Amino acid sequence: MRLLDILVATLIVFPWLTEWIEFWTPDKSYYVELADFSLPLLLAALLYEAVRRLPSASWRARLSTAGGALAALLTGWWLFATFPDPSILALWHLSHGTGAFIVVALAGLAIRRWSGEPWRNSYFVRLGIALGSRWHAVVQRAGARPLWVVASSVAVALFAIAWLRHVNFDSHGYDLGIFTNVMWNLTHGNGYVSSVKDGINLFTDHQSPTYWLLAPVFWLLPRPETLLFVQAVGLAAGGPALYYLARNQFGPGHWAAGALPWLYWAYLPTRNAMMFDFHPEVFMLPLFLWAFVGLASGNRWAKALAVAALAAALGCKESAPVVAAGIGVAWALTGGGWRGVALAAVGVAVFFFDVKVVPQLIGGDDYPYMNLYERFGGGLTDLLLAPFTQPVYFFSELVNGARLNFLFWTLAPLGFLPLLSWRALAALPPYLMLFLSEGDQRVRIVFHYGIEPGTALFWALPLGLAAGAQRFGWPRVGVWMLFWALAAYGTGELARARSHLPVPRHEWLGAEVVPCLHPSASMAASDTLVPHVSTRAWIGYPDQLVQRPSGAPVQCVVTDLKLGINWPLGRGGVERVLESLPERGYRLAYRCDSLTVYELAGTSCMRCTPACGR
Repeated sequence: MRLLDILVATLIVFPWLTEWIEFWTPDKSYYVELADFSLPLLLAALLYEAVRRLPSASWRARLSTAGGALAALLTGWWLFATFPDPSILALWHLSHGTGAFIVVALAGLAIRRWSGEPWRNSYFVRLGIALGSRWHAVVQRAGARPLWVVASSVAVALFAIAWLRHVNFDSHGYDLGIFTNVMWNLTHGNGYVSSVKDGINLFTDHQSPTYWLLAPVFWLLPRPETLLFVQAVGLAAGGPALYYLARNQFGPGHWAAGALPWLYWAYLPTRNAMMFDFHPEVFMLPLFLWAFVGLASGNRWAKALAVAALAAALGCKESAPVVAAGIGVAWALTGGGWRGVALAAVGVAVFFFDVKVVPQLIGGDDYPYMNLYERFGGGLTDLLLAPFTQPVYFFSELVNGARLNFLFWTLAPLGFLPLLSWRALAALPPYLMLFLSEGDQRVRIVFHYGIEPGTALFWALPLGLAAGAQRFGWPRVGVWMLFWALAAYGTGELARARSHLPVPRHEWLGAEVVPCLHPSASMAASDTLVPHVSTRAWIGYPDQLVQRPSGAPVQCVVTDLKLGINWPLGRGGVERVLESLPERGYRLAYRCDSLTVYELAGTSCMRCTPACGR
C-alpha cells in the first residue's frame, strides 16, 4: 500500500494543497501552477522508491536517484510549459482533478488485488477512517450543533470568496447589479423596478416575491455585499436540513446522517452558484429541504413552518414550481400519496400563474423567457405538445456535449446515487426546462442553473443512498460516495480566491473613483462597475442613456475600456457610445487612462476629484 500512498500524495493531496500557488517562468512567457508538478513529482517518488528497494543501495545509487528526481521535475516543467498539445492536455487531465482520482482508484484496486495487503496498511485510508470516526462521534455526542458550526464556517468561506470577487470588479450588472438596484428602489419607495433591466417592474421578468423578505436586511445595510452574505448563509443552511432528512431515513445513530451534509457543502453546482453574483432562486434549495424536514416532523408548529418554507420556496422564481411539480409526482409514486399529488398540483397551478397571469397583471406581455423555446412553436402549449407533434426534433435537442457535461457535473458529486431511487424522477422537469432552452448558456455548470435539478436530486439522495446500501452494502456505498464527493469537487476555494486577488487598478477604482461618484446621480456605467454604483434610482449600461418611464436623459456616463469585457456592447460598442456623447450634450468631467466620466451639461457627477492611479 506504500505505492497507493505515493499516488494519493502526489496526484491528489499535493495538487489540492498547492493549486492556489503559481509563478512565472524566468522569461515571463508562461505562468506555472505548482500543482502542475504533481506528475514529475510522482515520477521522482517512484524512482526513489525503486532505488530504495535495491538490496544494496550505495551512495552512488542514491546520488543518481536524486539526479533522476531533479531531471524528472525539470522535464515535467518543460513539457507542460512548452508543448500544450492534445496528448499533453490528456495527460494533464489524467493527473489532475477527477481524472487523477479515477487513475488512483483504479491503481489502488490493482495494488490491492496483486499485493493482497489490507486497505488499512495505507496511511491515507487510516487517516480517512479516523477523521470519519471522530466526526461521527462528535455528531452522536452533540447532535446538530457541530453541523451548525460547520455551516457557519462554510457560509463565511463562501461569502469571503464572493466578496473578494466583487471588490476585485469581477461581479456584473447581470445579475448582482440588477438585484441590488431593484432592492434599493424597493426600500426607497421607488417601486419594484430595476433600471438595469431598462426600468421594468421585475415581476414582468422573474416571479420572485420571496426576494422581498430580504428588504429589512437590505434597508439596514444597503450594499451589494449584503445580498452576497445572505445568499451564503442561505445556501450553507441547507446542510443541517439534509442531516435531519437522512436521520429520519436511517435513524439517529447512523453515520450517513452526519456525512450527507458534507456532500451538500462540497456540491460543485451550489458553490458555483454562490460564485456567480446573486440570484433569488438559490434559496429554493435550502427552503425545499427544510420544508420536507418539517413535514416529516410530528410537531404541529414544525408542520406549519414547513408550509411557510414551501410557500417561500415556490416564491423564489418561476422555475421553483417546476421543481415542486417534479418532486410532487415523484413523491406520490414513492409513498407520498395525496400529499405528493397536492404538491404537484400546487406546483403546476403556481407555474401557470407565474408565467401566464403575473406578467399581464403587471402590465407586461407574455412571459419573456418563452423565447428560449420558440423553435418548438413559441407558446407554452406548443412546448408541452412538442414530444408528440415533433418527436424527432424534440428528443434530438436533449442530447449534445454541453448537456451531457451538465448532467455529469450535477450527478457525479452525489455519486449518481439519487438515480437508484424512483424519487430521481423529480429532477426530470427541471432538467427538461434547462435542456430544451435554446443555446448552451443554461447548461453551463459555471453558472447557477444547477440549483433547480440539484434541489430535486438532494431531496431524492437519502432514498437513493438507502437503495445503494441495500444492494451493495454500506461500506462499499460509503466509499463510493466519498470518492465522487472528492473527485467531482472541482476548483478549491483557495484557487478561486487566487483568481480574484485585487490589483492596484481595482484598488484605486474602489478606494478613489467609486466614492467620488455622486451617489444620487442617474448613471450609465461599464458592466463590472454597475454593481458598485447600483444603490441609486437609475443605473444602466452605456447604451441606456434614457431613463424609463420619464424619458429624462441619464446624467452621468462612467466607463473603463480596460475593465472586464464591457458586456454586452464590447469595447467597440462602448467606444461608439463615447464618441456620440458630445453631440448628445455631455462633456468630459474626468479622465484617467481608459477611465472616463462624462456628465450632462448643468449636472455634477463627481463630488471629489480622485488622484489619477494608472
